[in-house]
Amino acid sequence: MATDMCRDCFKGTIHEGEIKGEVTKIHDLDTYVSHPPEAVEATSPAVIVMIPDGLGWEGKNLRLTADRYAARTGCKVYLPDFMAGRSMPEYIMTFPIEEIISNWTSPRALIKKPYYFFWMIVNFIPFAMKNSIPKSHLRVVKFFTELRKSEEGRNKLVGVAGFCWGGKHAFLLGAEKSVEGDKPYLIDFAFSGHPSHVIIPKEIDELETPMSVAMGTEDFMNKKDFSEAMKAGLEKKEGRAQGSEFVFWEGGNHGFACRADLSNDKLKEAADGAEDQFVRWVQKMVETLRPIGAG
Repeated sequence: MATDMCRDCFKGTIHEGEIKGEVTKIHDLDTYVSHPPEAVEATSPAVIVMIPDGLGWEGKNLRLTADRYAARTGCKVYLPDFMAGRSMPEYIMTFPIEEIISNWTSPRALIKKPYYFFWMIVNFIPFAMKNSIPKSHLRVVKFFTELRKSEEGRNKLVGVAGFCWGGKHAFLLGAEKSVEGDKPYLIDFAFSGHPSHVIIPKEIDELETPMSVAMGTEDFMNKKDFSEAMKAGLEKKEGRAQGSEFVFWEGGNHGFACRADLSNDKLKEAADGAEDQFVRWVQKMVETLRPIGAG
């Protein structure tokens, strides 16, 4: 059972705030890097890699999120360009998606549809061609393989935070074995905000990494019965993935954890809650898994 693209995949608002990280090259990919305070980073037991939604690594919202994650967890956060320069532009979020999809009677909608369709196609086709899951996951695995081989990846826990498109990759990474070294898997723990295209029960059955999922109750892509099945599957995991969790956030839509309209009190509460969930999850994983040389 899988899910398809929904009307909320590229809906949302651009958040306000000052971006504090830096852009550099990490394991051959352009990467936005957020640092916690220097003294904290030196002793941090984990490194976090964010895998974005369709707006990619340059999206302001996820860069602000990376800065907050670094500050709140004390971990360095990487946000690489896993989309090979073919992410969707932020201005897509300003398009009247509901009207484009469903309104075929309003004269205003009919007049504007060709304009919006043109720009959707101009951006979406290159995105889809470059970033199908089979193609893009090769880039994701390559990055994590190099990270795991590095001194940082050997001596620290490697955690993942994936959103929408990136949430699918987080699930797949949770089953990827490491090809060398004493760490059997590429990652140690994962978090997924409203993941897209997850296949259940297959990808939950294959999961070998503790996973925390934040899902909105109003997620148009992940219907309630689908989400309930995902929740049940995660909560009965045993072995290395035992302790996996699934949290429903009331009123959250698809994209709420990274693109919520923060002027909407219910969506802001859900978005803030999902971030708190991630921070608690990192703290729990650090206490539970203990990287080499820690404690």
